[in-house]
Amino acid sequence: MVFGHGDDTYKYKDIWANFSSNVYGGFDHEDLFCHLAEGLDAAANYPEPSPLTLEKELAGILSLTPEQVMVTNGATEAIYLIAQTFRRSKTAILQPTFSEYADACRLHEHQMCSIYDLEQLPERAQMIWLCNPNNPTGITIDKEVLTECISSHPDVLFIIDASYDPYTKKAVITPHEAAEMPNVLMIHSMTKEFAIPGLRLGYLVGNENILTKVRLQRMPWSVNTVAIDAGHYLLRNSDQYELPLDFLIGERERMTKLLEATGCIEVWPSDTHMMLCRLRMGKAEALKNYLAEKHGILIRDASNFEGLDSSYFRIAVQTKEKNEELIERIAEWIIE
Repeated sequence: MVFGHGDDTYKYKDIWANFSSNVYGGFDHEDLFCHLAEGLDAAANYPEPSPLTLEKELAGILSLTPEQVMVTNGATEAIYLIAQTFRRSKTAILQPTFSEYADACRLHEHQMCSIYDLEQLPERAQMIWLCNPNNPTGITIDKEVLTECISSHPDVLFIIDASYDPYTKKAVITPHEAAEMPNVLMIHSMTKEFAIPGLRLGYLVGNENILTKVRLQRMPWSVNTVAIDAGHYLLRNSDQYELPLDFLIGERERMTKLLEATGCIEVWPSDTHMMLCRLRMGKAEALKNYLAEKHGILIRDASNFEGLDSSYFRIAVQTKEKNEELIERIAEWIIE
């Protein structure tokens, strides 16, 4: 799905409050930008054919070997490389979730089916795709439940998109634990952790034998020079990018109460900063256009997630000022 994701600010003018992306917008990137500007002359040369230096540094931080880490051009490249590596597999996707799993599998001729509970695993499935914490719901599967499911199905390859790990307080499978499991590939997103979606940085963690197969599909120079430089900087200055998780979770809880108090909106339970909402009347598209065109506020129309309809929208907590404005304008739209 090239179009239909969040953060479609290019469609609108003067967006000042972006709730449509699950990226936290409160970080100050000035130091990162200054660092990158100083090294821009490197863009005149080719990057490393494979980002081995960044993989090595990342592996050291995660207490893994470089062979257990694979840096990619965003989490999305990782998704498509996995689907390509295991082309024509019998695949199940835990829904509702990020559409690129299905798009990548469709491109590489997987036999796909959708499931809505881990207890529904098809008998002949070779791969299971799941997002944990999940997009768009924010729900996090209990670590013990997921670990038991993985160990009970040793012949099934579990693809766990852990892009939203930094946004939950619940216990999750760690990269080190994932690398020790013979049937797990875990996707991570520096985009989400450091709020740099335009730089496209992600990485895979997994058993060395499985990752070797995926590496064979990677194009040379898929991660550019600026992104590699940014990755090194971010890893060495991660203290500048500590998510205010207590605030985000607290604001999500407060906003849930305020939205439900309107009497016109239902909010799904969430373990993260994101909220999947359902209008009891009206369409999410109409609300989205009203907020964007009249108030410069952008939300995510969630109607194109499998299993959801035109009444669903998704928002991710931002600053308190922006959150207050969003609540006020939604209430205004309801009254109108």
